[in-house]
Amino acid sequence: MSAALSSGWLAHRRSRLRRVRIEAGSVILGIVILIWSLTPVYNMLLIALDPEEGEIEFSGNLWPAEPSLDGFRDVVTQEARYLEDFWHQFGNSIYIGLLTMFLTVLIGSLASFAVSRMRLSRGSLLTNTALVTYAIPASFLIVPSCSYTGA
Repeated sequence: MSAALSSGWLAHRRSRLRRVRIEAGSVILGIVILIWSLTPVYNMLLIALDPEEGEIEFSGNLWPAEPSLDGFRDVVTQEARYLEDFWHQFGNSIYIGLLTMFLTVLIGSLASFAVSRMRLSRGSLLTNTALVTYAIPASFLIVPSCSYTGA
């Protein structure tokens, strides 16, 4: 009787320890993905708020000593040479973004309907794989490839 109770207790303890490990791994993975996703945003803010026009990222400073919003003023008022057509280009970007969103929703809805009607044995695996790709930041996909052409 005692052996049966102790084996049940050990199994419960192992299952609880496994759940804790899975939760800890999930939290660590979430933190890594969060840092990986927010690092480019931080770098953009660092460059945008630098009054010396983007020289801070190479100096090793974590934040500009005197942050300035002059770069944003130049964009809105189109004072910089490369920003003469900013609002026209911004409108084009909004148009293309909305059209892409509409087409993505349309094609995704049709594909989802088709997969649900096909009654595949592993249909959920197909749809879940497609959803996991949205969880991976695009920055993961930009990995430089090293090709060595030896002499």
